[in-house]
Amino acid sequence: MAHDRGSDAHDRITGHRAPEILPDVDVSEIASAVYDFLSALRRLMDRPNQKLSVSQSEIEVLHFISQHPGCGVSDIARLRFLRASNVSATVRRLINSGLVIRRANDQDRRAQDLFLSDEGIELLNSVTDEWALLIARAAKRMDGRDLAKLRRGVPALRNLSVAAESLIEDMQRQR
Repeated sequence: MAHDRGSDAHDRITGHRAPEILPDVDVSEIASAVYDFLSALRRLMDRPNQKLSVSQSEIEVLHFISQHPGCGVSDIARLRFLRASNVSATVRRLINSGLVIRRANDQDRRAQDLFLSDEGIELLNSVTDEWALLIARAAKRMDGRDLAKLRRGVPALRNLSVAAESLIEDMQRQR
């Protein structure tokens, strides 16, 4: 007999192993909230990307290059769990659009180092501005106390991001 999967389904999805992984923290609640946030954010952020005529994959590559100047296509693919051929095609579009500069690597002439051009930096600034405006509009719909909690949680959110990036690097080394 099937359960009624209406409004209580969200409350019943807690993961099978989450409680044993970190018993003192409701990891499943964090995971669910992060997923819901990322899902809404992805839909919300698609609008400025369209307005600025840039795809999400191009934004991701530009952002990665901004954080790792001098990286190569293989670095982006490996650390973002992407196919090198897809990253290469995206990088080619960004170079052709004047948003990324490719330079020969001093140690390995076969390798190419990637850097943002001034236009690439300006585009990322524009994207960040558009995203900030959308976040501000969403934040206006929130209770002031929740906003204060959210602001206080920014350092922890950044630390979670750093920890996730570190985990990705470890997972890549194990491949």
